[in-house]
Amino acid sequence: MDSDEQMSEIPEGWRMKLTDQVADYMQKRFREEVFKAPRALPHISIPVPLVCRADRVLPVIVQAYQHPGPHCQEVIINKVRRGKTVDAAGSQHYKEINTPTVVINENGNTRLWYLPGAISHAYQKDIWNSLHCLRRPLAQSLSHSHPQGWRNDHILFREMADLRGSLDLSPAWYQQGHGPPNFHAEVSRLLKARNAQNGVRGWVDEMSDLNALLSGVLSVIHPRMYETGREALIRLNNIAERRNDADMRSILPIWNSVYNSMSIMVTIGLSIS
Repeated sequence: MDSDEQMSEIPEGWRMKLTDQVADYMQKRFREEVFKAPRALPHISIPVPLVCRADRVLPVIVQAYQHPGPHCQEVIINKVRRGKTVDAAGSQHYKEINTPTVVINENGNTRLWYLPGAISHAYQKDIWNSLHCLRRPLAQSLSHSHPQGWRNDHILFREMADLRGSLDLSPAWYQQGHGPPNFHAEVSRLLKARNAQNGVRGWVDEMSDLNALLSGVLSVIHPRMYETGREALIRLNNIAERRNDADMRSILPIWNSVYNSMSIMVTIGLSIS
C-alpha cells in the first residue's frame, strides 16, 4: 500500500477495530516516550487489562529503539552439528544479546527486534491455559502415518504429554497445488463453519486481546507491514462477498490479527505459535 494511500475503513462489527485502537494508542505512546509528543490516552473501548499489557510492552520497545545493538553479522549464533559447536573459536567474536535491542545490518536497516520481558509470565501462563480449549483438535492432528507431513507425526510428541499436537489456522489460504488463477483462497479446515463445535473458532475469539497486542507491537516496529496486513484482510472480505463465501465472511469479523495465518505446535509443556 502506498504511503499516501488512506487506509480502508474496518467493517462494522469486526474485532479488528479493537486492534486499530490498540495500535493507535501504542503508536502515540511510542511517540510520546521517544519524541516527546503530547500525552497519549487509550480509547475508552480498550479493556483496562489490555491497556496495562500495552503499557508493559512499550518501555521494552523504547529501550530497544534507543539502544540499537550490533550488526547482524556480529550477533552470536549457536551453530550445532552432531552435538558439537561449529567454529567454537570464531563464535568468541560474536556479541550475545540479552537486553532489548534492535539488530541492524551494515546499511543500517533493521533485521530483528529483540524484546525480552515484553509479555509477562502471568499472561504467558494464561495463554498456555487457553490451549486446553483446543485439546480435541490437537489430539486429532497427530498422525500415525505420514500423509499430513512431518509436523503431525506422532513420534515427534511425547506420549505422556498432557497436551500435544499441531494446528495451522488461516482465514484465507491456498491448498497445496491449488494456487491462482485457477483456484481461490479458502478458510482453513478447522475454521470452517461446519466445524464450529471443535472449539477452534471460540479460541480465536478468546485470543482477540493477544492478537490486538501483538498486532499493535507490529504497528510500532513495522507500520507498513501492519497497514498491508490490515488492508489484505479487508480486501479478502470484499472477495468473500463477491464469491458468497460464507466461511470466510463468518471468520473475518473475529480474526483481528494482521497476520493472516497462525501455527500452533504443542508438546511437553512447550507451545510455539
